[in-house]
Amino acid sequence: MMDYAKQMEAQRRAFEAQFGSLEEMGFEDKTKAVEESESDADGVSDSNDENENASDEDEDEFHEDMIDRVDDEQSDSDYEEEIAIQTPQPTVIKFRDTTREYTGVSKEDQKLLKSGKATIKKKAPITTNTPKTKEDTEDLKNDLELQRFLSESNILQQHQKYSGADLLSTTLEGTGTDSLVGKVRRHALKSRIDGLSEQTSHGKNRSKLEKMPMSMRKGMVESYKKKVAKFEQEAKDGGIILAKVSKGQLRDIGKKVTIHERIGKLDKSKLKSQYRKKGLKINSVGRNTRNGLIISQKDIDRINGTGQTKGKKHGKRR
Repeated sequence: MMDYAKQMEAQRRAFEAQFGSLEEMGFEDKTKAVEESESDADGVSDSNDENENASDEDEDEFHEDMIDRVDDEQSDSDYEEEIAIQTPQPTVIKFRDTTREYTGVSKEDQKLLKSGKATIKKKAPITTNTPKTKEDTEDLKNDLELQRFLSESNILQQHQKYSGADLLSTTLEGTGTDSLVGKVRRHALKSRIDGLSEQTSHGKNRSKLEKMPMSMRKGMVESYKKKVAKFEQEAKDGGIILAKVSKGQLRDIGKKVTIHERIGKLDKSKLKSQYRKKGLKINSVGRNTRNGLIISQKDIDRINGTGQTKGKKHGKRR
């Protein structure tokens, strides 16, 4: 019994240290009355053993009730603390901007407001400003020079010897100018100009080929393909790296500057695979639109055979 009383006293002290006494919280502390009743019960004679046993049972029940009440109060206080933590606190916004300039609403926001839509904040594009160093500029310059050297290596290979006039022109121009001279210089400039024109024209305003019989042009194309194949095989055997050629183009081997003005730069046999098959070629009538089939009067006359016949108009001379 004494151990139980000590445990209850320790629990009461712990509760008062955390939450305060029951009297401060507005409740009646019945444990003090229990202590007084216990002190009075100690002065009673031993003749009332049966009454003592009954009072002990009542005290046990009372203590159990007090423990349950204390546990309930503690659980209620914990629940109130959890609710206080979970309830959202109001956010405080402080306006410290001292500027009084008015920034008007943009036209896009006005249109959205009139249409009843909410304004959407656009995401700022992620920009990675990596500062360019001297090494990057030098690497880019070296890459361009290497690309140009590979594209013009065939021209340099075909013209390894210089004439006296070429050497004289180099001495007159000085050492600061481009090292290419004579035909090599002309061929290199021609290839660079062609490359620039292809980049800027985007397939428009290309120079037309020279007029010649189709059989002659086909023969020139076949012979040029054989020369290109031989040139690539010799370069492969010698371990020479050649510049890449896009699909459907003929390689420039640098022997003749004007050869592409006669046969062109495209290999149409390789380009045929790029175009999709559109089915049978049937002479259709009219044109299909989203509103339906439209047949013109010209198509009707052509089918009926009542159209105007082409020919010279015979009339009297004036």
